[in-house]
Amino acid sequence: MLQFLKSRKFKTFLFVVTAILCGAVIAVATQGSSSPVTDAVGTVFRPLQKASAFISEKVNWFEDSFASAGNYKKEVERLRQKVAEYENQLAAYHDMEHKLESYETMLGVKEDNPDFSFQRATVIGTDSSDMFSSLIIDKGSNNDISENDPVVSGNYVVGIVKKVHPSYSVVESVLNPDVKISAIESKTRETAYLTTTIEYSRNGTCILSGLSRTTSVTPGGIILTSGIGGTYPKGLIIGTVSEVVESKYDLSSYAVVEPGVDVR
Repeated sequence: MLQFLKSRKFKTFLFVVTAILCGAVIAVATQGSSSPVTDAVGTVFRPLQKASAFISEKVNWFEDSFASAGNYKKEVERLRQKVAEYENQLAAYHDMEHKLESYETMLGVKEDNPDFSFQRATVIGTDSSDMFSSLIIDKGSNNDISENDPVVSGNYVVGIVKKVHPSYSVVESVLNPDVKISAIESKTRETAYLTTTIEYSRNGTCILSGLSRTTSVTPGGIILTSGIGGTYPKGLIIGTVSEVVESKYDLSSYAVVEPGVDVR
C-alpha cells in the first residue's frame, strides 16, 4: 500500500484531481469565464446538472398539478352545490304544479257536487295494526272531519274515514273489505258495487261484484262512483278493469279492478 502511494501513478492521479478542483474553484470565482479546465469540469458534472434540472422541473410540475387539482376540486364542489340548488328549485316547482293541478281537479269536483264541502289533508302515516292499508291523515274533528266522510285524491277515490281524533283521522282504503262503493262502468253504464276480499286485497286489487254472466264490461273499462247512497260524490274514478271473471257459485260475473290510487 505504501509503495502504491509513493508510485508515479498515484502522484499523477493526485495531480489531476488537484488540477480539476482548482479549476472548479477558478470557474466559480470568475463567474462564468471559460477555460479548458472549467470545460473539463463541466463535461464531468454536466450530466449531474441535467439530472438535477430534470428533477427540479418535475417537482415544480407536481406542485402545479397539486394546485390545479385543488382548484378543480373546489370548482366541482361549487358546481355540485349549484346543481343541488337547481334541483331543489325544480322540486319546488313540480310540487307547486302538482298542487295547482290538484286544486283545479278539486274545483271541478266541487262544481259537480255543490252539496259536498271539501277539506284538504295530507297522509302522514299508515295504521300498522291494519292489514288492509289504512291511512292516517293530518285532519280530524278540529277540522270538521267526521266518520264516513269520503276521502279522495284529485278525481280518484281513496277510501272513507273510519276513526276521527281531534288532530288526525284513520282512513280505510278501497283495499279494505269493509269498504263498499256503489259504482258504474263508464262505457256500458252497468251498475254494481265495488268491494274486495282478503285475497284480492293482498294483490292490491278490488272486485266489482253483481255483474250479469253476459256482461259487456271488458278489461280497460273505467269504474266510477255512481253517487247512489250519497256517501261518495258522483263520477269519481275508482279504478280500471283488468279482467272479468265468471263466478263459481252462481250465474253472475265480477270484474277485477286496479285502484286508480296506490294506497299501499
